[in-house]
Order: sequence, then structure tokens, then C-alpha cells
Amino acid sequence: MMSDFFHHAAESWSTFMLAAGWQAALVAGVVFVLLFLLRRWISAPLRYALLLIVLVKFATPPFLALPTGFFSQSSDMHQRVVRATPGYFIETTTNSETDSLSSDSNLEPTAREASHADQTDSETATPPAPVVRSTTPPARFRWSPFWMSLYLAGCAGSLIMLVRRYRSVRRIVQASEIQQSGALFSEVVRVAGLLGLKQTPVLRLSEETDGPFAIGAFRPVIVLPRSLIEALAADQLTIVIAHELAHIRRRDLLIGWFETLVSIGWWFHPALWWLRRSLRQTREDCCDDLLLAKQLAQPERYCETLIEAADRQRTRLAEPLVLGFVHREHPAARRIRRLMDASLFRAEHLRYPALLLVILMACIMLPGMQPDRQPVTPTTLEGIGGWRNLPFQLDKSEAAVIEECKQLAQTYFHTNNNRPDFVKPETRDKLDAILEQHPNCFYAQFLLSTWHRLLGHSEEAARLMNLSLKNAPVVLTQTYHLGNGTPAAGIQIRQIEIECNRVQHHSLDPSLVLNFVGLVTDAEGMVKLPVFDTVFRTRTQSFPEGYQAEFQNLGWFESRSHEGTLPDVLVWKTWSRPRDFTRTAAESKLLKNAEGTRTLQLDLGENHYQVGSVSRGQANGSFINEDGKGHPLKSTARPLPGLTNATYMDHALIELKAPAESDFDLEKVDVLDSQTKLPLQTFQYGAGFTSSDQRLFHLFSLWETLPETIDLVLSVYNYNPGHFRLKLSPQVGARVQLEGATLEIKYLEAGHHTGWSSNTGFFGEAQDKSNTSEAIIDLVEGEHLKAALWIVSKSGRRMKLDHGYWGPSRVGYPPIRIMLPLSEIDHFELLPNVTAQTIYFEQLRLPARTAPLEQQLPTITFPVQGQARTFTSEVFSPLLVHFESQRGNLYNGISSSQNGIGFQERPSEKLDLESQTTVSWWYLASVDLRQRTEFKAPPNTGNSGGTSSGMSSNVGSAGFLSRKTPLELIESVRFEILPQPAN
Repeated sequence: MMSDFFHHAAESWSTFMLAAGWQAALVAGVVFVLLFLLRRWISAPLRYALLLIVLVKFATPPFLALPTGFFSQSSDMHQRVVRATPGYFIETTTNSETDSLSSDSNLEPTAREASHADQTDSETATPPAPVVRSTTPPARFRWSPFWMSLYLAGCAGSLIMLVRRYRSVRRIVQASEIQQSGALFSEVVRVAGLLGLKQTPVLRLSEETDGPFAIGAFRPVIVLPRSLIEALAADQLTIVIAHELAHIRRRDLLIGWFETLVSIGWWFHPALWWLRRSLRQTREDCCDDLLLAKQLAQPERYCETLIEAADRQRTRLAEPLVLGFVHREHPAARRIRRLMDASLFRAEHLRYPALLLVILMACIMLPGMQPDRQPVTPTTLEGIGGWRNLPFQLDKSEAAVIEECKQLAQTYFHTNNNRPDFVKPETRDKLDAILEQHPNCFYAQFLLSTWHRLLGHSEEAARLMNLSLKNAPVVLTQTYHLGNGTPAAGIQIRQIEIECNRVQHHSLDPSLVLNFVGLVTDAEGMVKLPVFDTVFRTRTQSFPEGYQAEFQNLGWFESRSHEGTLPDVLVWKTWSRPRDFTRTAAESKLLKNAEGTRTLQLDLGENHYQVGSVSRGQANGSFINEDGKGHPLKSTARPLPGLTNATYMDHALIELKAPAESDFDLEKVDVLDSQTKLPLQTFQYGAGFTSSDQRLFHLFSLWETLPETIDLVLSVYNYNPGHFRLKLSPQVGARVQLEGATLEIKYLEAGHHTGWSSNTGFFGEAQDKSNTSEAIIDLVEGEHLKAALWIVSKSGRRMKLDHGYWGPSRVGYPPIRIMLPLSEIDHFELLPNVTAQTIYFEQLRLPARTAPLEQQLPTITFPVQGQARTFTSEVFSPLLVHFESQRGNLYNGISSSQNGIGFQERPSEKLDLESQTTVSWWYLASVDLRQRTEFKAPPNTGNSGGTSSGMSSNVGSAGFLSRKTPLELIESVRFEILPQPAN
């Protein structure tokens, strides 16, 4: 969004200008005091050189830090001041209650795959510190964009005035007459030689000006008015000519261009106003002194010439691009007094001691200061010929210490009696031993601080934390806040992993990952992470305990300051239905870079997307139909489903009228609460949606009715007219041809394998044959093929598989896992491999529901009846819950992907088919629910112990439970959806 970009640019601009402005003002103040105190003892060239330091400071980036700089050293000393911010120290307690969800369910979705497999479901149960909610603060006016707009207007005005004045002078030059001979030209050549000029400037005579001037930084020209030539004596004309030649010799015109560019950017700064006036005066003083030192003029005669020229001049020149003999801004009286003062020290150029002094002062004053804190900057490691090398490296001993610390951090996820092994005394002893050998190891100090905090030793924890932040080259700061801007203080973050990249000889090594565990936000909602100075990536980021969060994916990033601030994280209590803040699309991670509309129509490429109808179910099973903006509709384009559960379940259906189903595919669907822009399933417990049909989206809610308005967000594959769509039958040997290439199904069977090798084939036996399939599709003819492979189920569900490109391969293509039973596959399809684009329809209004929802939900009973069977319940339709009963203790885990859910089977020798039973369940819907399952069997049927597991993902939820009872003795399984847990 352009507005978002402008606001970000304005904030960066204000930070830059504020830092550069006060640094330049301070340097200007120092030079002003120095010139005032030494005004009678230093030469004009030295004064001019000192003033140029101030000018260059205005053009120097304020964050350019060098060891010689005063501001750089001030920044370094400032960074060493450690500020202890208030923190929350939470006492560790134990809790025996377990959750059916996986232990990684609180990780950022993109990071779940990076979580460690050996983490347990249990962890230290520590109630979060209370967070005080404030009322919604009034929207603050953003001053930065206003000041930036005013600044740009001032720059434009300054530039326009300068161009107008310069063009008027150029017209005078072009209308003047070139002199290539005569007494005046000979005098110019003579004086130029005396001043040591290698090239004689062009001499022009003009009748359109009353003041002499020089112009042209690289091709200088001297313009003399004819009226002045006629009025002055020959020796006076020599003084005028020599003065203009002195400007040219000193490169004043070139410096004048630099001064002009700086003044356009800093037109508003009072220090620059003083600087330009001082430069103007000192520049003339330097030329005056040069003429007197070269004995090209006597002081008395010089004064007479100055008075006569000033009396005739009325034109204002575009200084410093044009330099004259006299100026209205430089009073002649001051110059006359100075010319007649024999006590002044004069010099024709800057002498070596003065030059060394100027260089020393420039080295001290010009470097800026590295800011203590500024946002991190996205970057890339890609360079010419491979990865770009980084200066950051670790020797073997340092790497070994960091690795030992990482292993200690990992013990936070190993529990004993619901207490993490990390809090054992052995952890402290090992960290103390590391710090004895490496007293400045900031990562060990951080972990030891965490150990003391978890044990309640607040003072020692704060001391070690301050040492860690002081010793770290860079500190990354992550701020968590509620939607109304209140800091999320005292919340727990289980884990953040920061990848510290190393690149040497163009080889990338991302293995150095600092694992920060057991974090708690301070009073400002911040956590601080000490890291090395390199290029980073966030490897894993946990959701705060008890909260949902909206993260921004930065990719690679770096910090250009000691403390780099990561993008703020919006958090909200899970299912809390917050209504104390409002966000725009530009503030939403999902929407800010998407194409959206508040109407019912949107064009994307060649396709036209249009909402056709929005229907709301009523308690009697009927529907009210509207267009999405509150206008009633008599009917819908397709028949609406019958509702048998509308008394306890709220329903809403959104139908796309266009485009045709063949013109697009869906990658992902999201439904947001319009006010807060939060996902529906985390905004409100029991609310969610299904989208088995790519043009019909079924929203539902238990216990509470749906929000009044929602945003429909679609990630679509948008196809151009006339695109190809080729079907491939689901059988081995089936082929499809496209653009001279041929694909063939080499393998297609039920279940999936744990691994595959091009040499030995599949590893082990196929697993989960009831829910998954596996295929190998090879390019058997042609050089390459770029196309997307889709699979279509018999129910019409469409899923994109991994392949987008087939090229030459000597070892064959790896198998594709398909999250569908083999019997449910209808066909494969080849389609153009296009990039998904996100679109959204904002503020779709749902028709009203007149009756409240019943709060008591029915339970589902799966009638096992001692048999291996499948069963689908429609009690919560469109949330279809599927069950399967099987012999044995079959599963030891659950996996998920963007296309579905699969079960991980135990080895065949551990199934115990005769004496145990496993029942699995799953549903595909974007909803987050808690459920309870239990067996029903006759009493005294033997050992009833067993195991259970469950997981939830973006595509749905699944679980299984096993019991040490033969299948023949199992009567049924009871499945209950639980109400929202206490906050």
C-alpha cells in the first residue's frame, strides 16, 4: 500500500533528519565559538576551511560511525550504560493436566517444522502475570508525514526559486558578447597567468547587467557590464578582473554548487542560514586577501573600486552559483574596514599546519554516531557468483562453547514431573564453569540469567541480563502489544530461535542458531535477545502462552545499530473476541500487500471476481439471502444446503458469482473479523469455516453467533484465458503430453513411506493406507516441463501437489505424498504454474440471525460394535467428523501439511493386534476446538489403559486413542466438543 510505504518513509526520514540536524547544529556551534574567539588571529582561508567542515557535516550521514569521531565515541559510551527495565519474575508451579494438542502448537506456523522432535508435551506451567487492559486510546496524529510533506514542499520551492534566478543569469550570459582580443582580454590573460590558472576563462561583455560576475564550475566565464567598463579606470578594472579570477582559482564556483545542493535539503535549518552568510563573507575575504598578498591591488585603490562598483550594482545574483565583485548580502562597509586594517593576518592559501588542523577537526567532527536503537533492515545474502561473504566468523573454541550452551538451552523442553530439566542445579554449575573460562560469553550469561529468573532469584537474574546485553555485539528487541497499543507485559514466550549466518568463500553456513527459552516480556512488552553482529533469520518463534500472535516474516535481516528492533507483534487472548481496537487493511499482515475492495467486485488480471450472495441460516433451518452489503436477494445461484443443527450452530454461506471455476484455483482461504482483522478461528472460540467448493465458503459458529461483518481473503492461482488443463487418470502407466514433453505415472499406491532412495527405493512398509496415498510421476519424454500438478478427489476437493517443474533426471523423481485415500482420488491435472496472489473482499455484511444459539451441544457416538469400520458424523455439518476403528495399537504420531492430515504407524512387530484397539478421528475445517474422546466397553473387560494424541493445524484437526482391550469388546466411542476453557 502506498500510504503504508509513505508512513514508513516519513518515519525513517524524521529519524535521519533529526539525528543529522542536531549533529550539524552542534558542529556549527563549535566552529562559531572557535571563529569568534580567534577572529583576529586566523587567516581567511583557515576560517573558510573550518566553515566547509560544517557544510560537509550537513551532507554526512548521521549514522556513519568511525573510531576517530566525537559522536561515534559518544555513541559507544552511551551504549555501555545499562538500563535495567522492570521485569516480571514468575514462580514455577506444577500442573498435571495435559492437553491433547501437540507441544508445538504454540509455534509460529512457518516455524513448526523447525521445532525439535524430542520436545515433550509437558512444560513448566506458570500462570502469566496479569496484563492490565486500558481503554482504547484516541488515534494519534502522525506528525512525521506532515513534516515530511512540508519539507518536500520547501525543497521544491527552494529549487524553483533557484532555477528561475539561475536561468535569468544564463540569459544574460547568452546575450553577452564574447571578447577574444583587445585590452581587456589581454588583461584577463595576464592576471590569470599571475594567479597560476592553467586555463584562461572566457570573457564576455554585457549590456543587461550592472554587476560583474563569474559563472561556470567547469567552463568558467567572466561577465563584465559595459557601463562599469566605461566608468572605471584601467587599474580598477584590473582589480575587478583579478577578483573574479581569484574565485575561479579557488574553485569557489564548484564549492558553490555543493553548497546549493546542501541548502536545498536543509533550507529550514537556522545553522545553515548562519553558515551560508559566513561562507559568503569569508569567500570574499579570501579573494580580497589573495589580491593584496599578490600585490595586484593596494588597499586604498581597492576600497575606491569597491565603493564605485557597489554604487552602480542593483542586480541580485544567484549566489553561490554566480560570484560577483560586490553583493547586497555582503555590505561593502565591512569589507572596506577589513581591507584597511593592517593588523589582520592575511594569507593567499591554506598553509600546511592549518591544513593538518582542518583534517584533524574533520576526522573528529564529521563521523556520526551509531544510533542506540533503530529498526532492523531486511537484506539478502545473495551476491555475484554465490553467497556474499560476511566478516562474522567463530573460531572452533567459541563455536564449541556456543554449542554447549545450546544443548543446555534444549533441556528446557525435557521435563521430569512437569519441571524442565533446565532448572536443575547441574545447569547452573555448567554455565558457571563456562563463564569462568569465558567471562564475556553473553549467551551463557543470558541462559544463566534465565535459570535464576525461573528459580525466583530476581536480583541475580537482572545483573546477569545486564551483563549479557552489555557484552553482546547486537541486541535484538521484540515488542509485544495488544490491539489497543497497550504493552503485553508479563507474558511468557516459550522459545525464540535466531539464526546467525556465516558466509566464507561464498559458502553459507546457517547452523549457528541461538535458542532463547523461557522468555518473559518486561513492563514495556519487550524481550531482548543478545546476538552476534551478522545477518539473521528468525528460525522459530513461539506464540506467547495463552495468546495468539501476528508475526511478520522478515527473511534475512541485519541491524545497523547496537539495538535492533524487530517489527512489533500484535497479540490477543485466544478466543477473547477483543473489541477494544480497530485495524485497517494496511495494518494487517494478511491484507497490507494484497489487492482488495470494499465493493463486491474486483478485477485481477484477465479475471473478474464477484461476490454473488451472502446467506445466513436461521434457527428453523431457513436462510436469509443478501448481497453482502445489506441488500436482500430473492434467491441464490445454487441451492442452499439443508440445516438440521441450526438451533445450536450459526451458519453463513458466501458464494462467488465469478469467475468460472476453470479460471482459477484456491491456495488458501482466510476469514477475518472486519473490525480487528483477526482470523475468525482465533478471534472467537467455536467459529470457523470450510471451503470444499472453491466458490462456496461455509462459515459456522458454536455458542456465539458470527460477527456482523467479515473480510473474505483468498489466495488464488489466477489463470489467463485459453490456459491448458490436462487430465491424468489415477493409474500406473497413464500419460499426458504437453509442449513436446510426456509425463507418466510410475507408481501409485495406498499409504506412504517414511523415506525413498533412488538406489534402493522405498524405506520400510507403507503407512496409513486408510488416509494417504503415494505417487511417482516421471518425465519420460522431452527435456523439461513447467506445469503445476493438482489432484482432484471424487468429492471435488482440489489440492496442489509439490511439483512445478520437471527436468532431466538420471535418478528419477521422488515420490509425492498425497493426503487422500487412494480410493478417493478421481484424477490428476496439469495446469499453468503461476504464482498465488492474495485478494480480499472487505466488510462483507452477514444477514441478521434472529434467535440465539443453544448452549448445550450434542455428543457424537461412534458405534464401533466390536468391528473395524469407518463412520462419518454430520451432527456438526459442515464440520464432518470422520472415525475409524482398527485392531491393535497402530499409531505413534500425527503429521500434517497444507493439504491434509496423516497418521504415523508403529512398526508391525509392535501393533499388538489381538489385545488392543485404536480409534482415530479427523475433520477438515479451519476451526480451533477442544474435544474429548472416550471408549465405552462392558465393565471388567481387562486393562483399560492406553494412549491418546491429538493435533490441530490450519487444515483441520485429528487425533487417535488406543486401549488395551480387544476390538471385539469395544461398544462405542464418545466424542465431545468442549466449551471454551476458562481464561
